[in-house]
Amino acid sequence: MPVAEIAEVNAVETKVSTTFVTELKNAFLMFPQKADMRFKQDRNGRLIIIVTVSYDQKTTQIFEGFGDVELIYAIVNAMGRNNEVLVEYLKTEHDVEIAAENENFVIEILRQYLEATTQCYIEKDWISPSGDRYRKVRFTPSFNMHIKFCLKATEEIDSMISEACKPEWMKKAEAKQQEAN
Repeated sequence: MPVAEIAEVNAVETKVSTTFVTELKNAFLMFPQKADMRFKQDRNGRLIIIVTVSYDQKTTQIFEGFGDVELIYAIVNAMGRNNEVLVEYLKTEHDVEIAAENENFVIEILRQYLEATTQCYIEKDWISPSGDRYRKVRFTPSFNMHIKFCLKATEEIDSMISEACKPEWMKKAEAKQQEAN
């Protein structure tokens, strides 16, 4: 049975915790066999980044802390074995990303990934015990490295995923038809 070592690190109210980033940097220096990143947003609108790294069949570490878009970029680079971006990130102080009222960072991050060229897998929906449907999307920037999203199915989320699945010829035909009208 795998041993899960959970390292929950809290950030100062508005600053990204250097302890959190240092622990991530040290984890990636040990060249994990697998790494996953996911996101959530607390009720105050702060972006929370969760990173799970597995070193072997017995050891897994989970890191959770407040972050910003630059930290996401640094973690993606570390997942690809480029730890220098995390090292550079640590050299300056960073503010925690705080969403404006009614803004959802996780949806915006998903939108950016859907528009990128990263390999995308739309996984089977998850149904909660209360019957709510959640859409699961996984991006694979490199071997055994995943960026995961699990968002409550809404018209906006379903539309984003549907649009991302359309073949390029269909998108061009729709754009051409809109120009003609």
